[in-house]
Amino acid sequence: MSLAELIRERRSIRKCNSTPVEQELVVELLHKATRLQPSVESGSWRVVYAGTPEARKRLVDCMLEQMSQSKFGKLIPGKLLDVFKKRFTDIPAHVIVMSTVGPDRLTNDRNYAAACGMMQSFQLLGWEQGLGMLWDTESMIQNEGFFKGIGLREDERFVGILHMGYYDKAPRSRKRTPAEQKWTVFQGQTT
Repeated sequence: MSLAELIRERRSIRKCNSTPVEQELVVELLHKATRLQPSVESGSWRVVYAGTPEARKRLVDCMLEQMSQSKFGKLIPGKLLDVFKKRFTDIPAHVIVMSTVGPDRLTNDRNYAAACGMMQSFQLLGWEQGLGMLWDTESMIQNEGFFKGIGLREDERFVGILHMGYYDKAPRSRKRTPAEQKWTVFQGQTT
């Protein structure tokens, strides 16, 4: 498969089968993804892997704790929370990515962009192996309780979670926004 085909064919996978994702494969894909990002400096990002049943349960507990305490969360029926908890606990592996906060905005932006680029490469490399992923940055998990639970350090910024697993069937592609609709030509004049 060519790179262009790989990019076009990759999908966000929301439903995984129960086949375990070996930690060795995750490490191998991380090494490869890092080599594809020349701007990634040592120490500019960090990964936390949750692949055992116990680790997945702890991660999901961290994800749900703050939500269930919120006004909105208190309105969600317990059975629905249980379904949510089971759905995420059953995902075979999760990779949590954090970037290092630098001494200035430029360094922060570069570290964050490098981590995002590494995550995108990681997804594409995983897709080649039949591994599907969903990049999660939901606002409901963006809170101090969750950050503390995942071990986010004071000098780090949460980038996202890649929920991953093998899939039985890839979803069909969605209609894409044509690039021309996102395109503006800089005129060099202000009006």
